[in-house]
Amino acid sequence: MEILDLLNTHPLWAVGIMLVVGYALGKASERIGLPEITGFIVAGILIGPYAARILSSQMTRELAVLTEVALAFLAFTVGGSLRRDVITRVGKAVFMISAGHLIVTGAFVGVALLAVGIHPAVAVLMGVIAGASSPGTTVALVQRERASGPFVEHLFGVIAVVNALVIILFGIVFQFAPIMFGVGTGDSLLVLLGMAVSDVFLAVLIGIVGGFAMHLATRHSGQAAARTIILATGLLFIGTASGITLGFSPLLLNMAAGATFVNLSARSDSVFRTLEPLTPPIYALFFVLAGTKFQLEAFIAGPLLLSGAVYILSRLFGAYWGVRIGARIGRVSAGIGRNVGWCLVPQAGVALGLVLLIEGGAVLGQLPPVAAATLLQAVNIVLMAIFVKEIVGPVIASAGLRRGLRDTVA
Repeated sequence: MEILDLLNTHPLWAVGIMLVVGYALGKASERIGLPEITGFIVAGILIGPYAARILSSQMTRELAVLTEVALAFLAFTVGGSLRRDVITRVGKAVFMISAGHLIVTGAFVGVALLAVGIHPAVAVLMGVIAGASSPGTTVALVQRERASGPFVEHLFGVIAVVNALVIILFGIVFQFAPIMFGVGTGDSLLVLLGMAVSDVFLAVLIGIVGGFAMHLATRHSGQAAARTIILATGLLFIGTASGITLGFSPLLLNMAAGATFVNLSARSDSVFRTLEPLTPPIYALFFVLAGTKFQLEAFIAGPLLLSGAVYILSRLFGAYWGVRIGARIGRVSAGIGRNVGWCLVPQAGVALGLVLLIEGGAVLGQLPPVAAATLLQAVNIVLMAIFVKEIVGPVIASAGLRRGLRDTVA
């Protein structure tokens, strides 16, 4: 035990254990028909401070930079899906469907959580987070089905827009968390709103500059892959560190960088393909590290388990009806309106990134201990939801994709 405690003081030991155990359980999950992400989360739960304690709480806190790195790549990829040509072609329909999804899903989840006794501040934040979807899972399903056409075009557009809007909305709403907990900040609501909007504007502005810089750094067609990786990764890290240090959302900043880059650079596809081999170990560490924060005993007690179940079910129905209502208002094909909502059920990286920002955000330090502990309930609820949705979500989304392709006329 003394040897384990000694090893636990070195970050590379922790990273190595996370990768090896995460890989083993990820492959085991795939063998029984479950997504690899599920195995990563289980690995984190097992080796974390609330189970086998191979990793200590102190070590998981020291590895927070891994989360920041993963979120940089994740947000940059989300921004990279906001292509001007696609948004222009299906813009109105996508925005109406996205708005319907965010409003209805947020209302369903927020009201449902309030009904089971969750604090209003947590219910509001969870309502915002509920709008996020999992682009990686959806892309994998579309590739597996070899699908294309108007349904897939609308689906990808909706996923890109809802994730972008969720990141923006979360950045604004999170500023009001202390007030929702009854903690005075000395500023009026109007001042806080102005601060939140200015933070969003500045994060986007820095991201645009970063995206332009990345375009300049990678614009030569004959550029070696190694140079592209070094420059692009370096600029991502500089942008992320700038955002965190200055108090801006690193998710929003890197999303703006990705959107700027993909719409400026003729080599954007090549650059994204070059960066892709870097991401598997980064994302594996991200999900394993997230699993270490899952407090199993908190769910055994009962109330939090109920909250997690309510979140999952209310989000499921909210996503379906929100898309249907948005599609009806936007006069979108019935085949799209009936089925896109089911394809939004999987939820992973973006939602998890947002709740981990809650855990590491400066706002948490403004709250008294009881309020901070209450806010951190969101981490466990979302982890439980991701765990469940990565099991049943792909099945539901795959069925929705097949029906959507069948019901939508090209």
